[in-house]
Parts: sequence; structure tokens; C-alpha cells
Amino acid sequence: MSGLLLGGAWALGTALPAFLWQALGIHCAMAALLSLTRPRDARLRYALCCAGLLLCAAMFAADVAHAYRALPAAGPADAASPLWSGTWPLWCAMAWLGGAALAALRVWAGMAWLRRLLRASQPWTDAAWQARVAGLARRMRLRREVGLRLVRGLCTPMTAGWFKPVLLVPANLVTGMPPDLLEALLAHELAHVRRHDYLVNLLQFAAEILLFFHPTVWWLSRRIRIERERIADDMAAALIGQPRRLALALNALSQDADAAPAPVAPAARDGDLLDRIRRLTRPDSLPARRAVAMPALAAMLAVAIAGAGVQAGPADDGRADAARRALAQLPGIDALIQSSGASHVLVLDARSGDTLVGVAENEAVPIASLTKLMTAMVLLDAAPDLSQPVRIDERDAEAARGGAWQLPVGAVAPLDTMLKLALMSSDNRAAHALARSYPGGEAAFARALRRKVAALGLEHARFEDAMGISPSNRASAADIGRIVSAATAYPQIALDTTSLDESVGMDAGAIQYRNTNPLVGRQGWDIRLSKTATSAEAGRCLAMRVQAGGRELTLVLLNGRALPA
Repeated sequence: MSGLLLGGAWALGTALPAFLWQALGIHCAMAALLSLTRPRDARLRYALCCAGLLLCAAMFAADVAHAYRALPAAGPADAASPLWSGTWPLWCAMAWLGGAALAALRVWAGMAWLRRLLRASQPWTDAAWQARVAGLARRMRLRREVGLRLVRGLCTPMTAGWFKPVLLVPANLVTGMPPDLLEALLAHELAHVRRHDYLVNLLQFAAEILLFFHPTVWWLSRRIRIERERIADDMAAALIGQPRRLALALNALSQDADAAPAPVAPAARDGDLLDRIRRLTRPDSLPARRAVAMPALAAMLAVAIAGAGVQAGPADDGRADAARRALAQLPGIDALIQSSGASHVLVLDARSGDTLVGVAENEAVPIASLTKLMTAMVLLDAAPDLSQPVRIDERDAEAARGGAWQLPVGAVAPLDTMLKLALMSSDNRAAHALARSYPGGEAAFARALRRKVAALGLEHARFEDAMGISPSNRASAADIGRIVSAATAYPQIALDTTSLDESVGMDAGAIQYRNTNPLVGRQGWDIRLSKTATSAEAGRCLAMRVQAGGRELTLVLLNGRALPA
């Protein structure tokens, strides 16, 4: 027995140096193959990385087996054999054993943490949520029953178990996150269950323990986890039908900067959160591909690009014709665009993301009060108490000087009323009061606004104030389209922007407010979200989510001559 152990150690130590170079070759080949794929091809990239990691493990096992078979039959006692000269293979094997033990200890600690978490969790008995998750599971064609448990102190939903999977949901998210956003995160976790990612993750840990000494293994394993999260994002976005809703949920998770990732189980916070959010909000914005060093692969890339170039013209023409035909079926939208005289126009199919009309949609221009959609989202992301009273003071009056307002200094109203007045009738004093009431004050609001811009992937947007008074508040029509899509995930914003009027009681009498968009409530118009803007620099602007011709559309008109009458 001691001879077998000694022989195995000798074979292991002998195989280690050879594997260093072999894995380096696998690394180069995988990097070249990945450079030929697109970032949105997550399933293909995931399969390539899994194949690379499996090849590493198989090659190392084959090297050890080959070295063991090559040992002399007499074993180490045969000192005359040159194969047994020196003891360096034994030292290499001992070093490997120590490193593997440390890597295994890391995994064991993570599993122990997960077991403690499961013991501390409680069943989530809310019948409405159980039905909601069961419905998501059916639509994802999950045949296994998935348990639901609440956990205190956890920062992100996560999946535990393979044979009997369980979704662990942070208790604070149940009370502090809008239900639609939490549903998006749970759909992401169900995608992990559907793909048996918990089991695959454990197999990855086994590979990391055995091959801990090579950077290629860690690189491949990291790539697998990144692509795994992207695939789960794609599955969840397809299930709920609104990719930007999942992006908003991920953005809400990203606000907890001190939260540590789950050590052993797939979790919603895994991967590069900002990259995932941008991928969901900008699926067509892909980085340029790099040239590869290997001539054969470079030739394949050139052929692929050439083939795509040959077909690009006809395909683009076909899409343009389809867009024109679709717009011809929407005479109300077409007439609105023509009458507005807008110089920057965007009409999107909200479900497919197809652009039906695009006129200078990527040029940044002043957007005036369309800014208030961002203000509202940033405020609601902080989950404030909307019933708290807010008083209009001199700071609000000074900031809103030169803009539209009706609230006098000293007026007091609940925060949700201030939000409604800012959105429905563009009261600038109310909008400034929202930023001032943000947890941490205006400075904290400005930081949160910058984070929101990054999370939504707004390429040309810039915001100097929460009201839109500054002409430096600029964005492109494409940016506004993303803002509208994100804002539709907030029921409060959708409700406030489509309200016809509001009466606010004051000491001197009630103040009557009306929606600044005259199309709201008009027969023949099914408007789901609306915001108007007017200023000398921005002209007349309109952003809407509207149901027309059996399609849900996002409409953006910037720098127009007139709004609908």
C-alpha cells in the first residue's frame, strides 16, 4: 500500500510541470475562441469555457495516469533506475497536497456558512408570493418543486440545493423592494434552478481544488460564472418580458456597496453587476471585437465579417420597409410626429425593442422637465416614506426661479403628493423639494443620480439639477427611450404621470393642477406613462409609453415646435 501511495505521489509530482504548459496552451486557444464570439452569445461562451475547464481536468488526469503507468515495476526501491533519481516529484506532490487542502478548506467554510443560513431561515408562507413563484416556475417548465425561505441579514436572493432546490430571499427585500422588481430577481434565481447551476458550481469548486495552482483554471471558472449570470439574466428577462425591470432590480441590489457575494451558491449579485445592467438596458451596444493572433482563427473572423457585410444592405432595407409599414398602421402616432415638428424623434416597439422611427435619436439636446422622470426614479429607489410631510421653503423657490411652479413658500404636502405634482404638472418647486428630501440631502441625491445614469446605460445624458431648469440637462432621444422604459417599472410613476388632475389644499384655498399632456384621458389614446417638457433651449418635448395598434410603443419627441393641443 505504501508503494502504491508513493508511486501515485511520484506520478502526480511528475505530471505537474507538464500540465503548466498544457494549460497555458488551453488558455491561449480559449482566449482566441472567445474573441470570435459576441458578448450577447452567453450560451456559446458558457459552453466553450465549460469545455475548456473539463479539458484541463481531463488532461491533468491523463498526465498523472500516464506518468503512473511509466513507473518501473520495481518501484522507488530500485535506485538504479534513472526514473527514480531525485526527490523533486515528491516535494511537488506534497506542495500540491497542501494547496489543495487549503482550497478545499475554503469550499468547506462556504458550505458551512450556507448550512447555517439554511438553519436560520424561515419558510415564506405568503400565499400570494408562493402562487407568483409557482407561476414563474411553470412558465419556465420547472418540474422540481422549489422551496421558498426568508433569511435575515442576507443581501441578495440565492439558490441552494440541487435535488431539492430552495430560494433564499432576504427579508428586507420583501418589505423594501417593489414587488415587480423582486419578482424579476426571483425569476433570475429560478433560471439557475432550471439549469442545475448549483450542481455545476460544485463541480467547478472540485476543479478549482484539484487544479488550484494554475491561473487558467481560475480564469475559466470566473468566465463560467460570468456567462452563467448572463444566461440567467436572459432567461429571466424573457420570462417577465421586461429586461429593464430586471436591470432596475439589479441596480437596487448594487446600492448595497458593503454586501459580500455568496461564497458557494449562485446569487443574483454574482458577476459584474454594472456589466449585467448595461447588457440588459443596451443589448445592441456591443464592444468591438479584437483581432486574434492565430492565423486560422483570424481567417475565420474575416470570412464571417465579409459574409455579414454582403447581407447587411438588404437586411437593413427590409427592416426600414417594415418600420415604415408599421408606422403607416399607426396614423395617430404619425400625425403627432408630423405636427410636433420635433427634430429628434424615436418610436420603439417596447416589447421587441425594434426602432420604428429614428431621427437624430443619438444626438444630445436639452431635455428640460423630462429630467423629472429620473428624479422620480432616484427618489423611489431610496424607498422613502411617501407619507412624510414636505414643506416648500426658500431654497426651493430660489432653485425654481424662472421655471413653472404653483406651490407657495410654506406649503406642506406629503411626499407622494409632491412627487405627483412634479411629474403630472412639472412643478419645479415640488421637484426640488424631492431632491432636498432625499436621504442624505441634495449631495446624496446627486450621487444617486449619477449611479442611475450609469445603471441605465445613458450614453449622452447629463444632469445638473433635479428639475430640468438648467440647459445643461441634456440627453438623446435614445437615452430618453431608455428612461421611459425604466420608469414604466415604477407603478407610482405610471399612475402619477397619467393622472388627469390634482387638487392640493392650502390655507388660502385649494390649488388645482392638470396634466401637462392634453392627450392624457383623451378618447382614442391609451397612455401608460407620460411626461412633457418646455423651455427656450429645449423647445417642446414629449415622452410617452402608449398602447396603439395592438402594440406597446415608446415615443420620444425632442426640440419640437408644438405639443399636442
